[in-house]
Amino acid sequence: MFRAHRNYTLAPEPETPERLLKALFKRIVTKIMRQARRMTLSKGVIARSMAMGMVVGFSPTVGLQMVICLILILIVNRLAGRYLFDIVVSVVGTLVVNPLTMVPTYTLYYVIGCRAVTCSTVVEFQSEHQVHQMLTTLGDGALAIFIGSLPFMIVGGPVGYWIGRGIERFLERRVERRQARQVQMAKRRRDARPQQTVVENG
Repeated sequence: MFRAHRNYTLAPEPETPERLLKALFKRIVTKIMRQARRMTLSKGVIARSMAMGMVVGFSPTVGLQMVICLILILIVNRLAGRYLFDIVVSVVGTLVVNPLTMVPTYTLYYVIGCRAVTCSTVVEFQSEHQVHQMLTTLGDGALAIFIGSLPFMIVGGPVGYWIGRGIERFLERRVERRQARQVQMAKRRRDARPQQTVVENG
């Protein structure tokens, strides 16, 4: 009699918030790098676009961040007459507040804002629906959220610019290394060619 073989499968690791945020950050950087290669973005575009995206992302405009970035970028690029901002990079920057961080972020906005204005009730948001409901009422709760978001919007600009410049410098170093490798390969091919000697008839 042969014993039946049992197939054991490893249980997948639980998706913790830390793992999800790490995966999100990796996707953000990858998306920006692909956009930079595809569009050949000039220096400063990624930094400016990330700064705008993070400012809009920290603003209490749930679901409207992409539209706001699109409108602002179309207007600014048109008035400037050149490509100052990139819509894809800006939208990626708005992901600083995403479905994973939205509820705790807006709760923090509300707590901070209630220190500046008088709030009728103390609320700890449990779902996105509560956040939307609070914002659509346009009462003291919505005002508290707006006031509480201002420090993050102000800080988000410089932080987004710093992150964008870091990504730009990383991409610049990659281009420099690639060009250096191409120069070395061309030199090796040139050195590997057989040398032709010219013999003069005396």
